[in-house]
Amino acid sequence: MQKLTHLLFFTCVCMSCLGGCSLLDRQQGPKLLDLRTDRGPDPSVGRGQEVQITIVTDDPDNDELDFRWIATGGEFAASRADTLIDLFQDSVTVVWKAPIEPGVYELFLELGDGQSETLETSGMRIAVTQAPPIAVVGPDRELDFRDELRVVLDGTGSSDPDQDALMYFWKQTAGPRVGLQNSSGPSPEFPVPAPADYVFELRVAIRVMWQLRGFAYLIAIGA
Repeated sequence: MQKLTHLLFFTCVCMSCLGGCSLLDRQQGPKLLDLRTDRGPDPSVGRGQEVQITIVTDDPDNDELDFRWIATGGEFAASRADTLIDLFQDSVTVVWKAPIEPGVYELFLELGDGQSETLETSGMRIAVTQAPPIAVVGPDRELDFRDELRVVLDGTGSSDPDQDALMYFWKQTAGPRVGLQNSSGPSPEFPVPAPADYVFELRVAIRVMWQLRGFAYLIAIGA
Protein backbone atom coordinates (compact mmCIF):
# COMPACT_ATOMS: atom_id res chain seq x y z
CA MET A 1 0.00 0.00 0.00
CA GLN A 2 2.85 2.35 0.82
CA LYS A 3 4.51 1.62 -2.53
CA LEU A 4 1.27 2.44 -4.35
CA THR A 5 1.04 5.81 -2.57
CA HIS A 6 4.54 6.79 -3.67
CA LEU A 7 3.76 5.68 -7.20
CA LEU A 8 0.64 7.82 -7.39
CA PHE A 9 2.48 10.87 -6.04
CA PHE A 10 5.29 10.45 -8.55
CA THR A 11 2.81 10.12 -11.35
CA CYS A 12 1.03 13.37 -10.39
CA VAL A 13 4.29 15.30 -10.19
CA CYS A 14 5.34 14.07 -13.61
CA MET A 15 2.00 14.94 -15.14
CA SER A 16 2.18 18.42 -13.62
CA CYS A 17 5.67 18.94 -15.03
CA LEU A 18 4.61 17.73 -18.44
CA GLY A 19 1.63 20.06 -18.38
CA GLY A 20 3.86 23.03 -17.49
CA CYS A 21 6.30 22.20 -20.25
CA SER A 22 3.44 22.00 -22.70
CA LEU A 23 2.29 25.53 -21.75
CA LEU A 24 5.76 26.91 -22.34
CA ASP A 25 5.87 25.24 -25.71
CA ARG A 26 2.68 27.04 -26.69
CA GLN A 27 4.22 30.55 -26.21
CA GLN A 28 3.58 32.35 -29.47
CA GLY A 29 5.20 35.43 -30.88
CA PRO A 30 3.38 38.68 -31.72
CA LYS A 31 2.11 39.48 -35.18
CA LEU A 32 2.19 42.80 -36.98
CA LEU A 33 -1.13 43.06 -38.81
CA ASP A 34 -0.95 46.56 -40.27
CA LEU A 35 1.37 49.54 -40.50
CA ARG A 36 -0.16 52.70 -41.99
CA THR A 37 0.10 56.49 -41.92
CA ASP A 38 -2.39 59.32 -41.98
CA ARG A 39 -0.77 60.46 -45.28
CA GLY A 40 -1.73 57.42 -47.33
CA PRO A 41 0.24 54.42 -48.62
CA ASP A 42 3.01 56.53 -50.23
CA PRO A 43 3.43 59.32 -47.69
CA SER A 44 4.99 62.62 -48.71
CA VAL A 45 5.17 65.60 -46.35
CA GLY A 46 6.78 69.00 -46.10
CA ARG A 47 9.81 69.75 -43.98
CA GLY A 48 9.15 69.69 -40.24
CA GLN A 49 5.63 68.32 -40.59
CA GLU A 50 4.28 65.43 -38.54
CA VAL A 51 3.13 62.01 -39.68
CA GLN A 52 0.92 59.77 -37.56
CA ILE A 53 1.86 56.10 -37.86
CA THR A 54 -0.61 53.46 -36.68
CA ILE A 55 0.54 49.95 -35.79
CA VAL A 56 -2.01 47.16 -35.45
CA THR A 57 -0.72 44.09 -33.60
CA ASP A 58 -1.94 40.70 -32.46
CA ASP A 59 -0.48 38.67 -29.60
CA PRO A 60 -2.17 35.33 -28.75
CA ASP A 61 -0.57 35.32 -25.29
CA ASN A 62 -1.63 38.92 -24.53
CA ASP A 63 1.94 39.85 -23.57
CA GLU A 64 3.11 43.41 -23.18
CA LEU A 65 4.73 44.33 -26.49
CA ASP A 66 7.95 46.21 -27.17
CA PHE A 67 8.24 48.60 -30.12
CA ARG A 68 11.68 49.59 -31.37
CA TRP A 69 11.88 52.23 -34.11
CA ILE A 70 14.94 53.02 -36.21
CA ALA A 71 14.86 55.92 -38.70
CA THR A 72 17.41 57.44 -41.06
CA GLY A 73 16.23 60.92 -40.06
CA GLY A 74 13.58 62.89 -38.23
CA GLU A 75 12.45 62.19 -34.70
CA PHE A 76 9.71 60.26 -32.92
CA ALA A 77 7.34 61.76 -30.40
CA ALA A 78 6.03 59.75 -27.48
CA SER A 79 3.58 57.06 -28.50
CA ARG A 80 -0.05 57.58 -27.68
CA ALA A 81 -2.16 55.27 -25.53
CA ASP A 82 -3.02 52.04 -27.27
CA THR A 83 -6.57 51.19 -28.30
CA LEU A 84 -8.01 47.73 -27.77
CA ILE A 85 -9.46 46.38 -31.01
CA ASP A 86 -10.13 42.77 -30.08
CA LEU A 87 -9.23 40.43 -27.25
CA PHE A 88 -5.63 40.11 -28.42
CA GLN A 89 -5.37 42.99 -30.91
CA ASP A 90 -4.09 46.48 -30.14
CA SER A 91 -3.66 49.66 -32.16
CA VAL A 92 -0.82 52.00 -31.21
CA THR A 93 -0.10 55.39 -32.79
CA VAL A 94 3.28 57.14 -32.86
CA VAL A 95 4.16 60.52 -34.33
CA TRP A 96 7.19 61.04 -36.57
CA LYS A 97 8.37 64.58 -37.24
CA ALA A 98 10.08 65.12 -40.58
CA PRO A 99 13.56 66.69 -40.63
CA ILE A 100 14.27 70.03 -42.28
CA GLU A 101 16.33 68.47 -45.07
CA PRO A 102 14.31 67.23 -48.08
CA GLY A 103 14.83 63.60 -49.08
CA VAL A 104 13.46 60.08 -48.72
CA TYR A 105 13.71 58.65 -45.21
CA GLU A 106 13.40 55.02 -44.16
CA LEU A 107 11.66 53.95 -40.95
CA PHE A 108 12.04 50.46 -39.50
CA LEU A 109 10.01 48.78 -36.75
CA GLU A 110 10.92 45.78 -34.61
CA LEU A 111 8.10 44.23 -32.60
CA GLY A 112 8.68 41.77 -29.75
CA ASP A 113 6.95 40.46 -26.65
CA GLY A 114 9.94 39.78 -24.39
CA GLN A 115 8.84 36.13 -24.00
CA SER A 116 9.27 34.36 -27.30
CA GLU A 117 12.29 34.64 -29.55
CA THR A 118 10.15 35.89 -32.43
CA LEU A 119 10.65 39.44 -33.73
CA GLU A 120 8.27 40.93 -36.26
CA THR A 121 9.83 43.55 -38.52
CA SER A 122 8.45 46.00 -41.03
CA GLY A 123 9.33 49.32 -42.57
CA MET A 124 8.23 52.22 -44.74
CA ARG A 125 9.60 55.15 -46.70
CA ILE A 126 8.46 58.75 -46.26
CA ALA A 127 9.39 61.47 -48.74
CA VAL A 128 10.14 64.91 -47.29
CA THR A 129 9.63 67.63 -49.88
CA GLN A 130 10.26 71.34 -50.14
CA ALA A 131 7.16 73.06 -51.48
CA PRO A 132 7.55 76.59 -52.89
CA PRO A 133 6.12 79.58 -51.03
CA ILE A 134 2.98 81.24 -52.36
CA ALA A 135 2.73 84.97 -53.04
CA VAL A 136 -0.73 86.48 -52.61
CA VAL A 137 -1.65 90.17 -52.80
CA GLY A 138 -4.83 91.99 -51.91
CA PRO A 139 -7.40 93.02 -54.53
CA ASP A 140 -6.90 96.01 -56.82
CA ARG A 141 -8.28 99.21 -55.34
CA GLU A 142 -9.61 102.55 -56.51
CA LEU A 143 -9.21 105.48 -54.13
CA ASP A 144 -9.96 109.20 -54.23
CA PHE A 145 -6.93 111.40 -53.97
CA ARG A 146 -6.58 113.73 -51.01
CA ASP A 147 -3.76 115.49 -49.26
CA GLU A 148 -1.66 113.30 -46.99
CA LEU A 149 -3.20 110.13 -48.45
CA ARG A 150 -1.23 107.02 -47.55
CA VAL A 151 -1.77 103.57 -49.04
CA VAL A 152 -0.92 100.27 -47.35
CA LEU A 153 -0.17 97.32 -49.64
CA ASP A 154 -1.40 93.90 -48.60
CA GLY A 155 0.68 90.76 -48.96
CA THR A 156 -0.46 89.12 -45.73
CA GLY A 157 -2.18 86.31 -47.65
CA SER A 158 1.20 84.93 -48.73
CA SER A 159 2.25 81.67 -47.11
CA ASP A 160 4.68 78.79 -47.12
CA PRO A 161 3.34 75.20 -47.03
CA ASP A 162 6.21 74.16 -44.76
CA GLN A 163 5.62 77.13 -42.44
CA ASP A 164 9.02 78.66 -43.13
CA ALA A 165 9.48 82.36 -42.50
CA LEU A 166 8.87 84.42 -45.64
CA MET A 167 10.96 87.19 -47.13
CA TYR A 168 9.03 89.87 -49.04
CA PHE A 169 10.28 91.75 -52.09
CA TRP A 170 8.10 94.57 -53.43
CA LYS A 171 8.77 96.28 -56.73
CA GLN A 172 6.94 99.21 -58.29
CA THR A 173 6.29 98.61 -62.00
CA ALA A 174 4.09 101.60 -62.96
CA GLY A 175 3.05 105.05 -61.77
CA PRO A 176 4.97 107.99 -60.30
CA ARG A 177 7.93 106.71 -58.32
CA VAL A 178 7.29 106.42 -54.60
CA GLY A 179 9.31 105.20 -51.66
CA LEU A 180 7.87 102.23 -49.80
CA GLN A 181 8.18 102.16 -46.04
CA ASN A 182 8.65 98.73 -44.42
CA SER A 183 9.28 97.31 -47.88
CA SER A 184 10.67 94.03 -46.49
CA GLY A 185 7.41 93.15 -44.77
CA PRO A 186 3.96 91.99 -45.89
CA SER A 187 2.32 95.41 -45.52
CA PRO A 188 4.48 98.29 -46.79
CA GLU A 189 2.97 101.74 -47.25
CA PHE A 190 3.66 104.88 -49.21
CA PRO A 191 2.44 108.50 -49.38
CA VAL A 192 0.54 109.28 -52.59
CA PRO A 193 2.11 112.27 -54.39
CA ALA A 194 -0.48 112.68 -57.15
CA PRO A 195 -3.48 110.99 -58.85
CA ALA A 196 -2.27 108.10 -61.03
CA ASP A 197 -2.28 104.34 -61.42
CA TYR A 198 0.31 102.73 -59.14
CA VAL A 199 1.26 99.12 -59.84
CA PHE A 200 3.39 96.95 -57.58
CA GLU A 201 4.72 93.42 -57.83
CA LEU A 202 5.35 91.11 -54.89
CA ARG A 203 7.77 88.23 -54.76
CA VAL A 204 8.17 86.02 -51.69
CA ALA A 205 11.00 83.68 -50.85
CA ILE A 206 12.42 81.50 -48.10
CA ARG A 207 16.06 80.96 -47.38
CA VAL A 208 16.31 77.68 -49.30
CA MET A 209 14.03 78.37 -52.26
CA TRP A 210 12.81 81.32 -54.32
CA GLN A 211 9.29 81.86 -55.55
CA LEU A 212 9.94 83.39 -58.98
CA ARG A 213 6.38 84.12 -59.93
CA GLY A 214 5.27 87.69 -59.25
CA PHE A 215 1.81 89.15 -58.79
CA ALA A 216 0.79 92.60 -60.01
CA TYR A 217 -1.07 94.85 -57.60
CA LEU A 218 -2.90 97.88 -59.00
CA ILE A 219 -3.72 100.93 -56.90
CA ALA A 220 -5.69 103.48 -58.95
CA ILE A 221 -5.79 106.95 -57.40
CA GLY A 222 -8.38 109.21 -59.00
CA ALA A 223 -8.43 112.98 -58.84
